[in-house]
Amino acid sequence: MPKALVRKRCFVQMTGYEPVGPEHQHRRFIREMARFQKAWNVQGSVSPAKLSADGAVASWTVETWGPNWRVATDFHWFRWDDFVAADMAKSDWWRFPLGIAAVMEFILTGTAIKYFTAAWRYGGFFLYPLVFILGMAWLSIAATRFAVMHGAGTSAGLPHHMLLAPLLWLALFAGLRWTFGQIVHIGYALDDWYFARDFVHRARPEVEARLDCLAGELVRLLHATDADEIVIDGHSLGAPLSLAVVDRALQLEPQLGRGKLLHLVSTGSSLLKVALHPAAGWLRDAVGRLASAPQIYWVEYQALVDIINVYKVDPVAALGMPAVGKPIVRIIRIRMMVAEKTYRRFRLNFLRIHRQAVMGNERRYFYDYYMLCCGPVALADRVDNPDQAVAAFAGDGALIAGVLDAPAMVAER
Repeated sequence: MPKALVRKRCFVQMTGYEPVGPEHQHRRFIREMARFQKAWNVQGSVSPAKLSADGAVASWTVETWGPNWRVATDFHWFRWDDFVAADMAKSDWWRFPLGIAAVMEFILTGTAIKYFTAAWRYGGFFLYPLVFILGMAWLSIAATRFAVMHGAGTSAGLPHHMLLAPLLWLALFAGLRWTFGQIVHIGYALDDWYFARDFVHRARPEVEARLDCLAGELVRLLHATDADEIVIDGHSLGAPLSLAVVDRALQLEPQLGRGKLLHLVSTGSSLLKVALHPAAGWLRDAVGRLASAPQIYWVEYQALVDIINVYKVDPVAALGMPAVGKPIVRIIRIRMMVAEKTYRRFRLNFLRIHRQAVMGNERRYFYDYYMLCCGPVALADRVDNPDQAVAAFAGDGALIAGVLDAPAMVAER
């Protein structure tokens, strides 16, 4: 195994807004790793998960190997799923007014207009919960109106319609919410926007305390690790949260990472979702500090078909700061990661498409979550030499000597 390749990696993960606890996350990791092993014809094993004393971090070790290479990964999952689960346990009597109020705040502050200016597809994603809620309300009103108007003066009409019509509307709206609304994830979307609003305003002391706790844990991990490469991966709304954690860790210890680069990866990022809000100046300041920090290597992967991320946008420039080459923006095609029949099965499920960035690939492709996490090719080499990073592996999973030393072919930007 060439000396330049990775033998040990420290990998920190912050996932998106989903109520997936440590046991489920660990099972998902093992399940998706099996796809990775099959695609690349490699072997691997995952240890049982361990939970930190405060419950904020779940960790396990990963061993992966091919005929002529082996990598050990210390995997640390920085948790905030408990806040998501608490949000989702709330009644719709709270969810709808709070969620709609949060969405309206993003509109009234002009943030929604900035979405369309930066990436119109993301603007469409922002509007979808409002469109569906208004559609369900309109259908309920139309059905109630039909029952009142067409039943007027007949024995089959709605009696006492001034009293019963509002109740009928509410029943119809609730029926649509628990049928059609479940399919389009209306409750999830409202919770997500309300959490985003609170994150912007730093309105939840328990979330702020968790981010501070995770920053301290990151400092501890980086002091303790002897890994060749350190990667902090943030997916979806976990991307801005991970940036906040890294920034706080650097404030705790400004020299952190000076001896060994900190590699940041953002996928399906919701950074602009929160950082474009006028009240998110504190987050924009953090992004500016990370973009200019010499000990930070930062790459962001964006996909056209993932409507929950922005596409072909430098997030630092979109936030009104000078472009400094960080993050390095790379475009990925989710269709190339999985078998065609798999893609056809989930291509209309926007949440499933969004999650592919942290799931196992079925085909060899330059972006592969498990290669980032536990493969032998360093992240910077994978970013700079995407084709060679794939071609470097033989059919039997062995590394082919010299392939990564070939002239680089810069990925699409």
